[in-house]
Amino acid sequence: MQEMLEALSSTLHAQVRGAGPTHGYDGEGFLRPKAHPANISTVYLGDVAQTLLKVVQGVSTPVMEEKPGFDEQSWAFTCRAGDISIRVSSYSYWGFGLFTKCYANTITLEGPLEERARIVFDLVSALSHKPWEFSRRGKFNSKVSNIEDNHQTWTAHIERARDDLNELIETTLLEKGDCEDIEIARNALADDNAPAVLRALSRIEADSIEIEVEDVIPDGQVLRLEGDVPFIDLSSSEEE
Repeated sequence: MQEMLEALSSTLHAQVRGAGPTHGYDGEGFLRPKAHPANISTVYLGDVAQTLLKVVQGVSTPVMEEKPGFDEQSWAFTCRAGDISIRVSSYSYWGFGLFTKCYANTITLEGPLEERARIVFDLVSALSHKPWEFSRRGKFNSKVSNIEDNHQTWTAHIERARDDLNELIETTLLEKGDCEDIEIARNALADDNAPAVLRALSRIEADSIEIEVEDVIPDGQVLRLEGDVPFIDLSSSEEE
């Protein structure tokens, strides 16, 4: 399965299940929430793209690379998150764009494989449906990509992210020893809850930090001076 992972980039296709006029873009092409006063046009972002922007940490404001026209659900935007560049496009692959279920998104990620895999893992965990399951399998196969290859690409990224998280758990176990939070991290991984895994491991790391009590002086420290301390009377100068 690991052979499905490319060294520099990832391209995955996703079925859109829900979309509405949730966003717009301003005069400079920045994607904005629907209520933003600078919006000049509407964008039907869809559940896949909305979820992706929520799960990616530190993502920049997306820029519309291809602006929607008459079809407000056909568009493309780009953004960045650290070393990862992201491009998402929306298009109809069946039914002349009359129904949401005839739309797909193509997600392109460029950057370190570990981070790409984690983004895919978090996206799939947060979505209410499996993005590789298409409403019209035959149409997707003929117009976009091989449906089985696409499924395997999604699965390969998920497995890579799960392996990375499991390795992190085992490394923490070896370094810090077994504890309740190790079990919590393992259970969270079984539920595909990466943030909960990292929270549990962070608690272990925090608990392992030792405080040198002997270096702390609760009542403060007495400063010892050598020789006589000169006394300066400033009262006369204040009266003047």
